[in-house]
Amino acid sequence: MALALALTGCKPRARIDLHYLPDFVAGSQNIFRPAEIAVPPTTGNVGNDFEAGKIYAADGTAQTQLVVADAPHIFNAALIKGLADAGLVPVVLDSNPDDGKPPEGSDFILTSDLEQLEVNKRFSAEQTIHGQYFTMRAVVRVKYQLKNREGAMLYSDEVTGIESEPPNPVGAEVFLPLETDPAESLSVALSRAVGLLMLQPNFRDALPMRAVAPTLLPTPTPQSPHP
Repeated sequence: MALALALTGCKPRARIDLHYLPDFVAGSQNIFRPAEIAVPPTTGNVGNDFEAGKIYAADGTAQTQLVVADAPHIFNAALIKGLADAGLVPVVLDSNPDDGKPPEGSDFILTSDLEQLEVNKRFSAEQTIHGQYFTMRAVVRVKYQLKNREGAMLYSDEVTGIESEPPNPVGAEVFLPLETDPAESLSVALSRAVGLLMLQPNFRDALPMRAVAPTLLPTPTPQSPHP
């Protein structure tokens, strides 16, 4: 098998499975009132068995192709879960309505177009006590559009989730990689591309927010009168 791959110039293919990490982005949970938001299937030029990136050897040659199956469906399921975690009520649609408006009973409609899904892991010749040094970068970029019942555009923008390994050093302190598996790194980027949507000011302004409980100040303790 190895000889056949070498002769044909093909690289081994590794299928990586992605998953959504709930509660990953701080501040993206339980922030909206339970408005119904229709969610059509995610679109994008990312089809079945999509090559999301490669693993590179220290000499720069590609060793392994990283393949993701049915990425739009995986992302759509993550988006639905993220919206529910944020307090909204997702209404799953089989297709995008022809008029672009939410179906009867839904307050909003949110479309998503998966523009980039990529992860690359690059080894270097450097060896550490933890093994061969590597860098890894995962990117998930999505174009979102939010419309109201009348079909008016309320929000339209790109959101990008990024995960880089190892973390950037702070001063003289160098951090070890938090993730070594490309599938986990890309799952982190995917989760950020969902969670960060909930933090976008224009997206939040377009949806009904939960009331923030007032901060209660401590009751002053009565002071005894001085003699």
